[in-house]
Amino acid sequence: MYDNNPVNAMEHPPCRVACPILTDVREYVQLIAERTFKEAYASIRKLNPLPRVCGRICTHPCETACKRGQVDEPIAIAALKRFASDGPWKGRYEADVPDKSTGHKVAVVGSGPAGLAAAHDLAILGHRITIFEALPVLGGMLRMGVPAYRLPKDVVDEEIQAILDLGVEVKTGVRIGEEINFTDLSEQGYKAVFVAIGAHKDQKLGIAGENEFEGVVSAVSFLRAVNQGQNPKTGKKVAVIGGGNTAVDSARCLLRMGAETVHIVYRRSGDEMPAAKEEIEEAVHEGVQIAYLTSPLEILGQNGKVSALKLMKNELGEPDASGRRSPKPVPGSEFTLDVDMVIAAIGQAPDSSFVADKLELTERKKRIIVKGPYTLVTTQPGVFAGGDAVTGPATVVEAISAGKRAAISIDLYLRGEPLPTIEPAEEVKREKLSPALVEKTRNFARCGKISLPAEDRLKGFDEVDAVLSEDLATKEALRCLHCFLGARIDKEKCISCLTCVRVCPLGIPTTNKMGEITIDPFACQACGMCVLECPVWAIDISLNFRSKIALEIEQVISRSQQAEPMIVGFFDLHGNFRSTDVKSLRQDYPNILPVMVFGLRRIDTCDILKAFESGADGVVLAGCPPDTDPFPETADRVKRRIAHARTLLDALGIDGARLEVCDMPEKGIVDKELIDGLIQRIKEPVQASSE
Repeated sequence: MYDNNPVNAMEHPPCRVACPILTDVREYVQLIAERTFKEAYASIRKLNPLPRVCGRICTHPCETACKRGQVDEPIAIAALKRFASDGPWKGRYEADVPDKSTGHKVAVVGSGPAGLAAAHDLAILGHRITIFEALPVLGGMLRMGVPAYRLPKDVVDEEIQAILDLGVEVKTGVRIGEEINFTDLSEQGYKAVFVAIGAHKDQKLGIAGENEFEGVVSAVSFLRAVNQGQNPKTGKKVAVIGGGNTAVDSARCLLRMGAETVHIVYRRSGDEMPAAKEEIEEAVHEGVQIAYLTSPLEILGQNGKVSALKLMKNELGEPDASGRRSPKPVPGSEFTLDVDMVIAAIGQAPDSSFVADKLELTERKKRIIVKGPYTLVTTQPGVFAGGDAVTGPATVVEAISAGKRAAISIDLYLRGEPLPTIEPAEEVKREKLSPALVEKTRNFARCGKISLPAEDRLKGFDEVDAVLSEDLATKEALRCLHCFLGARIDKEKCISCLTCVRVCPLGIPTTNKMGEITIDPFACQACGMCVLECPVWAIDISLNFRSKIALEIEQVISRSQQAEPMIVGFFDLHGNFRSTDVKSLRQDYPNILPVMVFGLRRIDTCDILKAFESGADGVVLAGCPPDTDPFPETADRVKRRIAHARTLLDALGIDGARLEVCDMPEKGIVDKELIDGLIQRIKEPVQASSE
């Protein structure tokens, strides 16, 4: 099934270790760079049942951990996930569902991301799943809490439908504890229950005037009304109290619904504000004003309606239990803000009342207590719980992780097998690149977002951010530094000749007093130079390993239509070419068989000879322009390697002029005059012999 256990930081890249569901980010980013988009989507979808949702609203801890962020800016991983998941290939993924059901029935209470993820995985494992949802529609906070300008409802619908298509049954408008008692589920044949009710209950501000005046609204009820199209009444001057994503979403919705001024009031500084930084930036860009280090004291009113909000400035003291510095009031700093509406967005809690007599709850009777954070076993046999109902409000990807962990535990429970005994993982220390390596690594700008102008955004709830184009996505994916995909040295073969030390453009290989070579797999960026320069083949590489290129040569030749002359073209993926350029090449020169590589430095002399041996009449090596080459220091050695290949070809009786080497033009994949010249040189000897 799915590997949902903590991973060893020494075996996996930091982006994967940081992901709550252990998505192999590096794999799908690499597949996008190689322009194999369907495979990239399959890589994401095999672990994530809601990839299009996550591509839009995930808080992407993977980007925080990204090694590229130590050099310039992290890879735009979330944007790449959305690109791979939004394409026309998204409907082509087929989950591997068993032909025969296990016969076990499982009830999933709640249809938010945790419940959906559990239902998805349990269905794939062959169990019969029924989702019970109190609301008339599925999705939980994905539908009721996230505005359409961030997460369009049709995206949620399509993601959910793909899960239901696995055979999942749904019962909406059924509140457990009212229409059906919790104990009735076992009587109806459900052998296990997963409680994933989310956190939909409002939290009160606890200040004077909160319950006295019209115009005081909870963020949860406000966003629910907005998302259900009820067009709730809004004020002209509104204060939103809170600092999470719910507060920011409420503020941005208010502007779209006609509010003239919107203030977010947050008691700590911007550094402590829990909302996603990009969401805060977007809110400010759209016109939301944020009052940091400010706390509400009292809601004031006239004629039964809100008229003002009394506030006080704060200063930060010592850190509290959350690790954030506690706000302390500044004496004499009180002031008032004229508003006609106040939205409380200080958090939500689960409504666990329907299981209060069955499951153990926290002291305040809000969250469900589980025996282990990985097994999610409750105090009731056969009952599991996860997501916001256990942790309190968390992120979408954390909820998905809980659902997947629950599915593993439930499956083992139903099969009568022991549940995994997993200790909480130790905090993974972030590995640091040396200053010298950071300085040597070339900087490449992160792709910018494609967004609606602010004035157009506020006209409605159209999605703000557009999906990346194919060309932007591939260019962004090429910024990846390929953690743990680089050079691996075989100590038994190594003769300590120090060739790898001399040829590495980044100075990664090191040697000790005994002459033993060490290559740091985290620091190595997989340029590939040492692999081909090693005289005893003691080094190999995971990215475009030696045998893979030879295999691709055989494959492109076997698929060719035997157009003459047949030319194998090695093209550097780092070139400034577009997808249309690749299509044009295939149309204009069907006799050119492209093999895409991560740099000509990966092409060995034997690869060139392999192409001719397999039937090629000529070979083109097209390197990327110097300004896009991540390792320009390797250019001279590549030239020497190609010159050696020409010498060998001449010695074998093959005209070395049939091997053409060039840099790609600034735009496009190849200069047509160069290709025409190569074709002519190949044909000339044929014409001469026929005469």
